[in-house]
Amino acid sequence: MRSDPDSREAMPVDPEVWSSPRAAFPERAETDLFVASEFRIRFEDPHFYVVDKPSPLPVHAGGRFRTRNLLGFMEERLGAGPEGLRAVHRLDSETSGLVVVARSRQAARRLGILFQKRQVAKEYLAVVFGTPCPEEGVIDLSLGTRACHGLKIRAADPDGERAHTAYRLLERHGGFSLLELAPQTGRKHQIRAHLAFLGNPVAGDKIYIDPVVYARYTRHGWQEEMRDVVRAEHLLLHASALRLVHPMTGEVMEILSETPARFSEFLARQGSAGSGRC
Repeated sequence: MRSDPDSREAMPVDPEVWSSPRAAFPERAETDLFVASEFRIRFEDPHFYVVDKPSPLPVHAGGRFRTRNLLGFMEERLGAGPEGLRAVHRLDSETSGLVVVARSRQAARRLGILFQKRQVAKEYLAVVFGTPCPEEGVIDLSLGTRACHGLKIRAADPDGERAHTAYRLLERHGGFSLLELAPQTGRKHQIRAHLAFLGNPVAGDKIYIDPVVYARYTRHGWQEEMRDVVRAEHLLLHASALRLVHPMTGEVMEILSETPARFSEFLARQGSAGSGRC
């Protein structure tokens, strides 16, 4: 697979302004870190929640986000229950959308088996630089990790974890495209790394567009000049749908999430939608 050669002009080049080392800025306190805290419940029963997570917001406590995370806010507003809350799968801090949160150890175990056996169908929406070619296909690329500016990021590795992502072009707007994606495996950063490998990184992806921008962002916060490189303040990747069989009742479930307004607002600024061809 390749990218539209014309669309590659939209791919930013790392400017010299971001060449300073990661250590240039001191660590910020948790209270200085911006998170979006207004989550929505899309499904609820005695066994689990399906939560619409905003961006940016970590799912779990970790690093500097000891209390300002999805599980922390849920426990604060809904209560933890007798066995606590457990997120059943991963969603990056800057990825918005649907997260399954178990309300008991038994539910967490049964839901975890569904995800492990790939019996949960997941769909995402992403705004990417350029247009992938072909416009519909499956990215089959094993992923390993490599060090880059003090970070561990995913990279192509024939000896790494097998990873498959199906994608389909929905719309083109100027130098950007809206894609529908269905990961067939569940590797960390899978969609982001696969799209970056194609030459069509997700708009707002500081890690896979320019890790130096990400390093500065974690130390210093958002600076408006970063927009020249990553084009969007927050990652334009959204977990839009989940389909599964309820592990306790056997009910076939489909949970959908509305596309965030920031997607349509960003695309509208890029010009009218067009079908085009790669």
